[in-house]
Amino acid sequence: MAEGPSRRELLLAARKRRDDDDRRGSSSTSSTSRSSTTSRSSTSSSTTSRSSTSSSITTAAPTSEPPRGVLHVWVNEGHLPMVDGTLVYHRGYGDRLGGGGTGPQAALTLPTQVVTRAGDVVSSRLYPLDAAPPPAGLPAPARPDPEHVGQFLVRRRYWASYLPERTVVLETGGTLRIRLHNTLPAPHELAVVGAGPGGSTVTTGLVDPGATGELELPAPAPGTYVFCDRGNPPVERVLGLFGVLLVVDPDAAWTPYPGGPEFERQWVWMCHDVDPVWARAASRGEPVDPVRTPAVPRYFLLNGYSGFQSLGVTRDRVLNRLRHEDTLIAGFPRQVDVRDFGRTADGATAVLGQLLRLVNPGIVKHQLHFHGNHVWTVWRNGTLFPRRGGYLDAAGHVVAQQWEDTVELNALDRKDSVIPVKRPPDATELVWRNRSGPWRYPMHCHAEPSQTAGGGLYPGGLVADWTLAGPTEGTP
Repeated sequence: MAEGPSRRELLLAARKRRDDDDRRGSSSTSSTSRSSTTSRSSTSSSTTSRSSTSSSITTAAPTSEPPRGVLHVWVNEGHLPMVDGTLVYHRGYGDRLGGGGTGPQAALTLPTQVVTRAGDVVSSRLYPLDAAPPPAGLPAPARPDPEHVGQFLVRRRYWASYLPERTVVLETGGTLRIRLHNTLPAPHELAVVGAGPGGSTVTTGLVDPGATGELELPAPAPGTYVFCDRGNPPVERVLGLFGVLLVVDPDAAWTPYPGGPEFERQWVWMCHDVDPVWARAASRGEPVDPVRTPAVPRYFLLNGYSGFQSLGVTRDRVLNRLRHEDTLIAGFPRQVDVRDFGRTADGATAVLGQLLRLVNPGIVKHQLHFHGNHVWTVWRNGTLFPRRGGYLDAAGHVVAQQWEDTVELNALDRKDSVIPVKRPPDATELVWRNRSGPWRYPMHCHAEPSQTAGGGLYPGGLVADWTLAGPTEGTP
């Protein structure tokens, strides 16, 4: 089994990066302070104007000098290639000053970051930091399940999870401190929706061109949150200014929140819709009016990719590996009982599913449809669904833990579902006992336009697959 860097090594590396940043910034303190002051004075008036349309906004109080553990974020612009090769203008939150242009040099996606309870900022695709990385994203089981032929017991609280770009993990008891650098010619913000007191939004406020703004957020309740630029909604989000904040209790890192299901590993899926017409206008500095020019997305992305790229079947082996690590679900079959996701054999092994954190920062209502297994939905937008005594909410949605083969995601929705990774119910005994390799099942969106790219390339849209690992793939 491949060994990753230890938690201590990761934290030491984070401290070194922070110290290097501080040394680089010390020579320009006076000019930075001058521009920061300008941003903060404009932030106050900008926040006031936004408060007239929303009563649940908290503007982060800036400090004269940021304390240790500050996450520096840049608002950048550039072009990204779509699945059909078309270059489309984007904006994005990056980890450095972008160089414009195309692809990685534009720095349009923030690499996965972990903000620890102790205040360190660690750049790591894996969480928990001191857990074992699953080889190629696939957690190996502990041993065969003696009670069920061809199925396995999984290791409890053992495997880390690979998380995609645009993800920030904040441990409970810690504080997220962001310094936002705006490199663009118009004001922008970074706002964490619903993470403040009483479900308010915590924001840097609008940051002027060339200036910096700050955000300080003590860890809210464990769960999934969206951060984005709420300017000219939903235009800035569609242009790419969004990400996901996971708040996790490090003492219960394999449980998403109190009362939630224990899991073997977790996956974050972000749905994003791209409208080239809006993008073209924005690239020219022209205003985008979402009323006069309604959005007509032509590209539908899952964790930044679509079509054959999303499925990890390209000629780029590195991209294929990354997709299998952080997007394409995989696991060995286990006999899951939804009445007790934590059924244990000896304390170190159990029968657990895998957690899917489904997030829609886009604008299209998606219908994520799974083949092979139904998923067990447990949580939506901060509400843990009850196992008994379900009800209908004001919009007519069922609020109860339930099996679903299709999960609906409205704009800005956050849902948690458990995929059991179990023997499919229609697999006969004869077929099951004689299988010799992995079984792969598709996941596609039932909103049919999202299955195309550029208005016609099929299947070029929001697609993925998941794998029920075969009996010969690294089993004990």
